[in-house]
Formats: sequence, C-alpha cells, structure tokens
Amino acid sequence: MHPEPVTEAEIQAYLDGELDLGRRLEVESHLAADAEAAHIFMEDLRLRTSLRLLATDLADAPPEMLSAAARLSARLGDGPARSFRKLWGGRMMQGLAAAALLMIVVLPGRDVQARPPAYVGDAVAAYRTGLLREAMASQIETPRFDAGEVQRSTRIRVPRLPAQWVVTDAQIFPSKEGPALQLMVRTPNAKKLSLFAVRAQSDAPVAPTAVRHEGASVAYWREGEMSYAITGPEAPEAIDTVAETFVDDAV
Repeated sequence: MHPEPVTEAEIQAYLDGELDLGRRLEVESHLAADAEAAHIFMEDLRLRTSLRLLATDLADAPPEMLSAAARLSARLGDGPARSFRKLWGGRMMQGLAAAALLMIVVLPGRDVQARPPAYVGDAVAAYRTGLLREAMASQIETPRFDAGEVQRSTRIRVPRLPAQWVVTDAQIFPSKEGPALQLMVRTPNAKKLSLFAVRAQSDAPVAPTAVRHEGASVAYWREGEMSYAITGPEAPEAIDTVAETFVDDAV
C-alpha cells in the first residue's frame, strides 16, 4: 500500500507542529527525497527565524516599528501569512525579512494581526461540529433555513450564497460573541466548507485574510457589525480564494 502523497498544506502543518509522528515521518521522507521541496521548506523556515530575530534586534527602533515587527513575527508563528505565499508562491527570498519590515514602516495602516479575532476559534469549532453531525446517523442535518427569521431573531445578516453552493446543514451555534449562524455547504467541486456568521465588533480586516488555525484553514473578514469566516480542510491559499470569490459574489 503506497503512502498518501504529501501536500503543501501538510508541509505547513509540519512547520506548525500540527502533524502526528507518523505523518511527520512521511513529510520528512518526502523532503529527503525531493531536493527542490526541501530547499523551499528551508527557505520558509529561514524566513520565520529571520523575522523573529529581526523583531528582537530592534531595541533602538521607534516603539511603533518594534510593535509592528513583533506582531508580524507572532503571526508567522501561527502559519505563513496569506500575502507572502501569494506574492512569492512559497519560495521565500533572501532578505525578505528586511523587505517585510520596510513594508510595515512605509505602510503603517496595513492590518497585521498577531492573532486572529476570537470568533475564528468558534468558527473552527463549528466546522468540526458540522463534520461530526454529518457523520452521525442519529443527528439529522437541517439544510433549510429562513434568512429573514434568522436576522429577526439574532440580528445576523446572512450574505447571499453563490448559486452553485448547496447548503447541507444550518445551525444556530453558541459563541463567545453570542448566537452565531453556521452553514455547512458543498461547492460544485464537492468541497465541504463551513460559513460562520456572528454579529460582533471584531478587529477582522475588511478584505478576507486566510490563516491556519487549530488544524484548519480559515478565511475571516468583517462587514460593518458583522464578522464572517469560511473554514475548510484545504490550504489557506485555497480557502482565501473561495472567500474572496464569495465576497465578490455577495456584493
């Protein structure tokens, strides 16, 4: 029996310490046999280390610069930032740490978070609960829901879903911010995703931002007093693309 191919998402999960020992060995064997993959892996690892060192070596820098560098370093500790992986396709270039810091100083208004908003953890928990309900014969899924009733009862504004998405389960889910709506959906390519919506004044960005959080990929954003998240098993880049398409379709 041949082992499952190692994916980029698993390599990132390896960096984040999220794989069990058996799968870690498979990733290490893959990297040992693939020189290019090993080179990319080491460049990614080097970037993380460089940014942490950069943040700690700025004792004489202005306080706002030090704070920004520390936040960026902490964010990379949770997983590679979406923007970096998009711009460089996973191949982290030498000297990128200094360039990243320069970008923060020149563009101080950019949204760089050390941690995702608190509701992102609730979104991941809701996603896992949805998968569990789906696998249990005794838990009947509820694919039909009334968006108007949801808004009247919870003040949660339900965004317009893409026409090709099929809702397989709808639940009111408790969260730290109050009642939340969670929709399990199936996309045209049979992907199982979770849309989480809660009325909360979070510090989520306006444009979707994707991270790896507690073993799942989450794209999160806000629209006024509403905060949203899409959660799924794919790499953060894939979930980010889904979220950006979703936001564009909902406008």
